[in-house]
Amino acid sequence: MNFREMRAKLIASYGKFVFFPDDYEISKLVSTRAFSHLIIDGDDIVLYAPKLMEQQIEEELEEGYDVVYETPKIKGEYNVSPSAKLKNINFKFRIGEDILKKALRKPFCEELELIREESKKIEVALQRFWEHIELGMAAKEIKAILDCELLKEGIEEFSYPSIISIGKNSLHIYPSTDGVLEAGMILYVDSSPSLNGYPLNFSRVIFTEERKDWLDALERINDMYSKIGRVGAGMPCDDLDKIIRKVGNFPHYSVVPSGGFYQPFAPEDCILEENMLGTIVPSVYMSEGIIRVKRNIIVQKSSLEFLV
Repeated sequence: MNFREMRAKLIASYGKFVFFPDDYEISKLVSTRAFSHLIIDGDDIVLYAPKLMEQQIEEELEEGYDVVYETPKIKGEYNVSPSAKLKNINFKFRIGEDILKKALRKPFCEELELIREESKKIEVALQRFWEHIELGMAAKEIKAILDCELLKEGIEEFSYPSIISIGKNSLHIYPSTDGVLEAGMILYVDSSPSLNGYPLNFSRVIFTEERKDWLDALERINDMYSKIGRVGAGMPCDDLDKIIRKVGNFPHYSVVPSGGFYQPFAPEDCILEENMLGTIVPSVYMSEGIIRVKRNIIVQKSSLEFLV
């Protein structure tokens, strides 16, 4: 039984579910998207698909699910994920977000290895990206370079369009990818590349001149990351939140779920557990733009493992 089958069994222990191939969580449950319905009902996990998908299913399906080449007749009430396209559902259903929060709280060890490999690919792509950036480039050109380098390294898709924001544009709630990079500006980079269905959300900044207040802000962020490296399982999320906010006050959450998993989430009444996956989101708001360095973490017994 692979980790996808274990995840499906875990969901089944909470309730009946119908998943569709474009569901956000589907890559954690099945190794192919060549189907119409994945129905989880107790011990029965069945993949329904048109007959024309048979060859693709035979090539891609790694799980021991039953496969039926017909349209399912769904009776009774089932749960669907929050990402389901409700207009296409023609059976009685309810949104199973609470169940998914329990069943997708943290990754299995096999998934962590996939996520670590993804992190390495992103780091390689970022290194090439830095080497291409020059003054005079338009933000849209820089975005194209970032996306291209990530895709060349094997990234499959993005949870949201990559953000390349220059100067004060980065201070907006929805930063605009506009403008031209010039001396005396902060370049803000924010992306959420996904591989094998696991998105890793990161951000970085580039300074086009050495300004003391910018460098001091970045040093506070780096010092904070050094301190929380010694944090481990058992710490309340609120305590971690307090450490992160010492870089400066900001209006958003300091720790959010990553990799498509639902915890940790700070500030919140939760405790860090081993193998939890999260994104640290420290920010310093300057008049000239935002200084934010989002990094992904894996919680270990007595420390944090840093990803991209």
